[in-house]
Amino acid sequence: MEQHQHRARRGRIKPLSAEAIRAIERRGIARHGLKDLYYDLMTMPLPALIGLLGLYFVAVNLIFASVYTLIGGLAGVPGGDYGRFASAFFFSVQAFSTSGFSTVYPVSLLANIVVTVEILLGQINLAVSTGVFFARLSRPRPRVLFSKVMVVREIGGVQTLMFRVANQRREEISEAHMSVVMLMDEDEAEGGVMRRMLPLKLERDFSPVFALSWMVSHKITQDSPLWGRDRESLAAAGNVFVCLLTGTDEALSATITAKYVYGAEDVRFNHRFIDIVTRSPDGGATIDYRRFHDTVPVHRPEADTPDVE
Repeated sequence: MEQHQHRARRGRIKPLSAEAIRAIERRGIARHGLKDLYYDLMTMPLPALIGLLGLYFVAVNLIFASVYTLIGGLAGVPGGDYGRFASAFFFSVQAFSTSGFSTVYPVSLLANIVVTVEILLGQINLAVSTGVFFARLSRPRPRVLFSKVMVVREIGGVQTLMFRVANQRREEISEAHMSVVMLMDEDEAEGGVMRRMLPLKLERDFSPVFALSWMVSHKITQDSPLWGRDRESLAAAGNVFVCLLTGTDEALSATITAKYVYGAEDVRFNHRFIDIVTRSPDGGATIDYRRFHDTVPVHRPEADTPDVE
């Protein structure tokens, strides 16, 4: 049995890091083509979306220009093959976009039918393009800043895991909820590795009004999954912390979600965050987000040089 466990540990692959989870590669998943067209249009980068719509616009007009050149039936077209195709192309552009200021116009029944079909497709294209751009622009995007590191320090005689988040917008986030789940690799008796998800109990997981910053903390007591662990054991177990913030953006009246993933390499033991709030003699307060990620060892004076990510 001991030899079997030794072989399992020796042959075990390197645990997933936070960076690996953020950029995980998926294979063997079938694509659904046009069934996921709306999702693809909503998630692709904006330059790619503009380029795709531009290619579609040019391709459709080239097809209709070829049809007009083939069937004829357009008045005001100059002579020559190039002149006929160019005039048909620009007439198609004007028909597809319903601008309607061309000197070329259809005179035959077949040409009018093709123009009718093209105008219908142009209206559909305009509606779809407008809808996609409006949906992308109106989609709520949270501006929530997570500290780049977590710290573990003793507070009131209890080791405490801490990280902080900040609302980067002036509008408040109401009914903000924070949840933290720890992922860990656990050896099975049969020699395999199973990945478990363990929720961490937070000192405060709810904020009625999230306006500025929030220090999230988890006390490492005997019932905590982090009890008795240090940085080396966290890395060996492949521990990754997934933090999820949900709330309501008061300006948009929409639910927003912000997520951040920490790895064992992001946890600093016996450190604390530098205070970023300073108060003026007249009672005002200033928050310096330039030092939001900075920490100092707890055994050093605050004036020491901070560890900066």
